[in-house]
Amino acid sequence: MTIQLNPEQEKLIDDAIRAGMIQAADDAVEIGVAAIRQRLQSQESSDTDSLKNEWAREFDAWVQGHSTTTPLLKDEAIDRESIYGSHGA
Repeated sequence: MTIQLNPEQEKLIDDAIRAGMIQAADDAVEIGVAAIRQRLQSQESSDTDSLKNEWAREFDAWVQGHSTTTPLLKDEAIDRESIYGSHGA
């Protein structure tokens, strides 16, 4: 791959080499790739957090969408004998 730099970019890289910040122009590419990788990882993490938050909001909406006036079952309605009858023994 060939990368074309504009004059400003070339000057910036030359200045960084002279200042001892990097050894060669190739180092600028490595630094750029590392920065892009970090941004992508940060974005993926942010996307995952957004999905978790969206799921939680949808779940809360689902919970709130149910009636709170539904009568509860009596204990006799959910004991083992009433569910299984003679098969529960």
